[in-house]
Amino acid sequence: MKKLLVFIILLSSIKILSQETVVAKTKTILSNDTIYEEVDKIPEYPGGIEAFRTNFMQTSDVAKINATGIIKSEVQFVISPEGIITDIKIDGDNKSMNKEMERSLKAMSKTKWKPGEINGQPVRYKFRFPIAMNL
Repeated sequence: MKKLLVFIILLSSIKILSQETVVAKTKTILSNDTIYEEVDKIPEYPGGIEAFRTNFMQTSDVAKINATGIIKSEVQFVISPEGIITDIKIDGDNKSMNKEMERSLKAMSKTKWKPGEINGQPVRYKFRFPIAMNL
């Protein structure tokens, strides 16, 4: 009987003294001012990226670009949580191409995107769009 009592006390003390593992869930607080380059869900242009490229080329007036050969440039812009294009920056050597790319993008900015998301919340997202043309 003593052995049984000691055994029951040992079993109960193991349960009483054992530690429970608690996983704390942290909630990420997102800032409206932060511009993200990595998100859970990337922004989407209506019709997809191919529709964006097609519309961009249709909106562009290649005759306004003063160059010959292959010219390259990169457009960077921010897609707001509302899906609006803001903060347009263009990096390229050809000024006429940069100006035309900016004009085209501003003309297309009336179309709203589905914004990027982190944890289901819409965020500001930096979008990079490299362009190479052979004129």
